[in-house]
Parts: sequence; structure tokens; C-alpha cells
Amino acid sequence: MSTPRRAFIMSSIEQYLALVINVTVVATMARLLTPDAVGHAVTGLGIGAIALSLREFVTPEFLIQKAEIDEKDLRTSFTTLFGITVLVTIGLMAVSGKIAAFYDSPELPFFLFLVMMSAFAEVISQPVIAVLRREMAFGTLANIRTVSLLVSALTTVILGMLDFGYVSYGWGMLASAITLAALTAFVTPHSLFSICRPSLASWKVVFTFGSFKGASQAVDRIYETVPQLILGKVMSMTSVGLYNRANTVCGIPDRIIMSAFYAMAFPTLAASVREGKNIKRAYLNTLSYLSVLYWPGVLMIAVTADPVVHLILGSQWEGAILLVRLMALAAVFWFAVIVTNPLLLALGHNRDAFLSSLFSRSVAAMALCSASMYSVVAMALSQFISLPAQMLIALYFAKKHLNFTAAELLAAVFPSMLVTLLTLVGPLALLVANGGNTEMSLLQFGLTLFCAALGWLLGLVTVKHPFLAEVQLVLHAIVAATVWLRRRFLTAGA
Repeated sequence: MSTPRRAFIMSSIEQYLALVINVTVVATMARLLTPDAVGHAVTGLGIGAIALSLREFVTPEFLIQKAEIDEKDLRTSFTTLFGITVLVTIGLMAVSGKIAAFYDSPELPFFLFLVMMSAFAEVISQPVIAVLRREMAFGTLANIRTVSLLVSALTTVILGMLDFGYVSYGWGMLASAITLAALTAFVTPHSLFSICRPSLASWKVVFTFGSFKGASQAVDRIYETVPQLILGKVMSMTSVGLYNRANTVCGIPDRIIMSAFYAMAFPTLAASVREGKNIKRAYLNTLSYLSVLYWPGVLMIAVTADPVVHLILGSQWEGAILLVRLMALAAVFWFAVIVTNPLLLALGHNRDAFLSSLFSRSVAAMALCSASMYSVVAMALSQFISLPAQMLIALYFAKKHLNFTAAELLAAVFPSMLVTLLTLVGPLALLVANGGNTEMSLLQFGLTLFCAALGWLLGLVTVKHPFLAEVQLVLHAIVAATVWLRRRFLTAGA
């Protein structure tokens, strides 16, 4: 099995486990907390995310791109990360009282304190994780991240059941960060004492790489959180909770498919650049694979929004159904965006990675912030402006460095369009037969998903999509495993 394929499989396993755990937490907490309480948690996490985005200016990811690394690089990464975390924590704690008064949220300062303590624990784990990603040790990463996520999930849910309210999320975040720090310290081949010794020997490399990466990350965090922060003040925390959980539900295909690609995209593309491989072909193939998985996924979320919201969030979240449907439909334009930033970083074009993020996120942030002044539905509708704009900007920067033509791009994704259409035939026929009623019983929901899966597989075969080879590999592995288990069973019986 090739290294990129193995990397994707290991990343996928981690993402699937994380998805199951996170959906379980979301479903449980949605029944323990009100949308208003979830809105307060989202606001606190958003404020923390914006503050901590400053750490991206000294991101340990320079360790992935660097041709050779040594102990002084690891020590510099730890030192700079620790230093900026101290400054961010002091600044945020100094204004936390005013932020709490602004949002009328008395528990917010303590919540932000827990978030910042989590950030200190991450100072130990982040350099080690960067080295593991560089070495494509995705199996080890999957193990330690899954354990830390389980600790977070159990802590959050147990404290939620004990009426800790939305602060449960802060304690869960801290427990996860401490667990991850302990596990990375255990698996790293480097001495933790040596890594934690202060050094600025490689500071030029850190800031050269992190200058544009940090600015890009800051723009991303503003885009993701500021519209919700505005919504929480102008409208209500309930609106924030509804928007965030709708975004979570329609982002399930993203978590299943896109996150796995993103986790291994930068290390894999960086390795391909170092080895002199055809990056244009790798990029177009990635778009082809992403689109055939992602498009059917988000469009099925749109078709089944009613039962999905009831199943995951419960009856008190019915206000999220329309939001999920609108956001899932708009999400079809997102497929190209997630690949472009890792591509530009792997090619060493950090400035263009920043500009791509700056332009696309600025357009999107303006649309979302403007919409947040009106209603949560307006925010969902604004994504039909923000996501297509981000897609076009991402493709422009990718084309600038890879020189692919519009015909080559269309050739890469057109088979995925046909597969997506065939995937939707069965579910839409069932919807018409049900008189257009989007409410479904559990049996109808299951039948809809079965028809979609059958249509997807028939589509792969009909159009001879390149991803069919991956499906065949999976089927062969399942058959081989079944034969092996049968032989072991017969041997044991004899």
C-alpha cells in the first residue's frame, strides 16, 4: 500500500472515531443544555480561538516543511509557543471581565481561564505532533488523539449531567489538552526535558514560516467566530446556539471526508514536492476524490435535514432544520477550498497561502457579519455568497502555481457531478412519493440512505470514476479479512 493511501486511511480512521465521539457528545449535551447555554459556550470558545490564533505566528508546522530538523528547532518551537501563550493569556484575562459584562455572562471569565490553561498544556504537545505529522506517523497520532478526545468527551458529558452547565466544555477541553500533552511526551523519541529548555536558535525560521501562516490563521478565526459573536450580541445566545449546531450537523460530511484529507494533505504534498513528483496531477486527483465523496454527502444532509436534526440534536432544536438545509446546499462550493492552503504551503508559497485566505475570508466575513445584523436565517443564506467566492479565489491561486486549464479542472470533477446526480435519484424519488413531506420515520430514513448508497455505487461503476479503484481495494480487503477469519474459525474448530 502506498504511503499517501496509508496516510489517508489512518487519518480517516482517526476522523471517523472522532466523528462518532463528537456526535455523541453533541447529541448528549443538546439534550442537557438549552440552545442559550450552548450559545454561551460557543461565544467563549470563539473568543478563545481568536486570541489563540496569535500563536500561529510561531506555529510548529515549520518543522513539517523544513528539510532537516534538530533539537534546537524543537526547543525554539517550544520557547516561542510558550512565550506568546503567556502574553495572550495575560491580555485575555485582563479584559475577560469586560467581555463577560458585554455579553451578560458571569461565568465567562472562568470559562476563558480554562481555555487558556488548555493552551498551556498544548505547548508541550504541538511541537511533537508536528514532528509526527512530518514523519507521517498517522497511526500514532490517531491513537493519542482518540484517547484525548475520549477523555474530553467523558469529562464534558459527566459534568454536564452534574449541572456544571456550559462550563463543562471548558473542563473537557482542559482534560483533553493535559491528556494529549502526557501522551505526546510518552511517544516522542526526543527528551521532553531537552525540548522544554529555552532556546531561540531557530527563531528566524519560525517567524519566516509563521508570519503569513499566523496572519492567515487569524483571518480564518475572525471569519469563523466574529459573525457568531455579533449575532450573540445583536440577536441572542439562542441564535448563536442554533447557528453553531446547524453548522455542526451540516459539517458531518466535512468531518468524515475533508478533515482526513486536510490532516495528511500538507505533509503528503510537502513530501511530494521534496521528491519532485507531479503536484498538478496530485492536486486534480485530490479534487476528483473529494468531490465524489463530499458532494453526495452534503446534498444528502440537505435532503434528510429533518430526521438528522431530530436524531442528533433532539426536538428542542427544530429551529435548526432550515439552517442545516440551506448551509448544506451552499457547502457544495467548499470542496476546493480546503486543499489549496496545504498545497501552497507545501510549495513554499506562504505569502500566497496568506493572500488566498485573506481575500476569501474577508469577502466571506463581510457577508456573514452583514447578515448577522438581521437574523440567523440571513447568515445561512449569506453562505451562498461567501462559499462560491472562497472557491473561486482558492482555484485562482492553485491555478497560478499549477497552470491547469479549465478543461483539466472540469475533466477532474465532471465524473463526480454525474455520480452525485445518480446518488440523489433514489432519495428524491422517495421524497416525491411521500408528497414532498421531509419528515421521515426511522424506516424511511434508513431506506433513503440505502437508496443513496446504492445510487452512489452504481454511479461509480457507470461513469468509471477513478475512486472506484479505492472502493475495490476496500472490498478486496474485506473479502481477505473474511476468508482469514473463516480459516481461523475452522482451524480452531478442528
